[in-house]
Amino acid sequence: MGKLLLHIGCANRIYDGFINSDKHTVSPRGKPYILDQVMDIGQPWSYEDESVDGIVSMHTLQQLYWRDLIVGFKEMHRVLKKGGVMRFGCPMVEIEDKDLDYILGWANTNLFSEDLLRRVLVDRIGFSTFSQRGYRKSRMPELARVDNRPGRCTLYFEATK
Repeated sequence: MGKLLLHIGCANRIYDGFINSDKHTVSPRGKPYILDQVMDIGQPWSYEDESVDGIVSMHTLQQLYWRDLIVGFKEMHRVLKKGGVMRFGCPMVEIEDKDLDYILGWANTNLFSEDLLRRVLVDRIGFSTFSQRGYRKSRMPELARVDNRPGRCTLYFEATK
């Protein structure tokens, strides 16, 4: 049996080998999404404890309000197997070559820093590690296939359970 991999907040970017999910079923322009699952990251997830090998999300988490984001982070931790990896890419305050208005574009609600995310994910939620990773460089190579927007205000991170 293969690995159970989740691609959350996928919009219409579908990848083989993943359960591709989003809470929206239609794009802002009215184009229907073709999803494997409709799922709101900020609500309890339908997966069993420690049943998922890896989770990936690109340019989604910064669009959530903190209450929903914390629910999502806790659910990621709950459903990941021991040693499972959560990978995400998003704009960060550490990106100095763009102004804050640019980074907060595209319906972004949050501006993260690496230190803030480490404190939340490791110190508060219980992930064992949190680190910045390069574009298409992952502890779980399958997850890095989903990386997008290289050089466009994106940093990539992984947290391991």
